[in-house]
Amino acid sequence: MTAQEGSWRDTLYVWDGILTITDNDDTKEDSSNKDTTVSWEGTWVGCENCADAKKAEAPKRGVFDAFVESDMHFLVEGTATKVDQTATETTPNSNGHKVPYQASFLKGEGWDLQEDDGKTKSKHKDKVHDVYFANLEWSGNLRDQRSNLIFAKGSNDHGSFISAGWMRPGNRVTLGRRYLDDNDPRAKWDLDELRQAVLKEVLQQGRKIHLPPWQCGALHSIEQDMSMKKRKLEEDDKAKQ
Repeated sequence: MTAQEGSWRDTLYVWDGILTITDNDDTKEDSSNKDTTVSWEGTWVGCENCADAKKAEAPKRGVFDAFVESDMHFLVEGTATKVDQTATETTPNSNGHKVPYQASFLKGEGWDLQEDDGKTKSKHKDKVHDVYFANLEWSGNLRDQRSNLIFAKGSNDHGSFISAGWMRPGNRVTLGRRYLDDNDPRAKWDLDELRQAVLKEVLQQGRKIHLPPWQCGALHSIEQDMSMKKRKLEEDDKAKQ
């Protein structure tokens, strides 16, 4: 991020790392409703000039590397709580997608950010970082890929953000994060509204993911979204002539 207002939000920040369950004691009373302690550690890369989220490719990682090559490290920790699956499954436009867990990542070291001098790094933490998970562990289910989808929203000193992504083998979680202007209506979305917007675009035949979730229109910058709507209106006007 830079202090250059009006342009840094065109950068899509892709976080990639391993989700780990650090406390899953099933011997606790009423374990079906207990909180599970989780951590997520990895690296993030910024896709600059990615107002169009489709330009942000999935980050590539070396075969023997634990994380994607980047100087920007993150380690966030928190708790995951089971939620009412029936309510989330029957939410309009949910396409049968279930959300057994909602996590909050507010603890841990936080995340690195390079200062404007381009030489030093500082640690930062989110004030809010809520995440919907269908599973806390890789299910291996490739037939119904809805269970691999993840959605998040939050805020920090730089503003509000929304995220969408997926889980892959080895509990590898990849989320694309888009920062939003205060006037952007998406800044007021709850997790269900974000989930509905993403599901409409990323699912094929109801169960298959046909593009990385962070590449959908819901993750475009507002400038890109407005320009696309303008182009569509112009095309519709030409078609009517």
